[in-house]
Amino acid sequence: MFEDLEEESADVTPDSPDRAIAWAIWSRGEGASITTEEAWAILHERYPDDPRFLLLNAYAELSESRRQADGPKAEAGVFTAAYFLKKVERVLGGATDALHPQLRDLVAFGGAVLVGAKGDDARSLAELRAKIGAEEGDPKRDERDRAGLRLRRFEREVVKELHERTEDGKPLGVRAAAPPAAAPANDWSAATADEDKPRRKYAATERFQRGELVEHPKFGVGVVTGTEPGKAVILFESGVRKLVAGG
Repeated sequence: MFEDLEEESADVTPDSPDRAIAWAIWSRGEGASITTEEAWAILHERYPDDPRFLLLNAYAELSESRRQADGPKAEAGVFTAAYFLKKVERVLGGATDALHPQLRDLVAFGGAVLVGAKGDDARSLAELRAKIGAEEGDPKRDERDRAGLRLRRFEREVVKELHERTEDGKPLGVRAAAPPAAAPANDWSAATADEDKPRRKYAATERFQRGELVEHPKFGVGVVTGTEPGKAVILFESGVRKLVAGG
């Protein structure tokens, strides 16, 4: 698949056509400046009515989190039960019953994260499992691995569909309206110069919009320059960072 792009060794950016974004997923990010997780997030932002894109973004993000947890880049506490549950609930909100098998696999694949669900998160998890018909209890490692393999096969099926739908450079459909333009990403001083503009305290559970000013305890004042599923792209004086936001 994607022989046309393979031959060109095409570089892929967030502004690339749908076919190039799909190829970045197929090639697992090789030759592209975006990751698989980011590519699914781009397709979700363009076509938010297709819940598969957000589901596969969550799967890719969880897969990367598991790899990091087993390696030198481990960052404990970033991919929490609360964050994961909110993302799965967002997928469920736009999904039909036909997607419930993949949602059950996603919940099983994330079992190592969800085992930490306590209090309200535990209640939300129980309600979520009831809605999608998932079994109670924490899945064992081999069950999580089998769920991950099924999601990987599902991802390949979706990418094959995207390959066929985007042949000859055709878009997948009519894109969602673009959000209002934000302050230039390379002009932090201008974006934060207005002392009277409200500044919200950063919290991983909050949702942010482009153009808002955010106060972070470590990075200081920043301006939101974009959003992705479960994340906010914020320009600080020290540079751009993607932070967990809103689940």
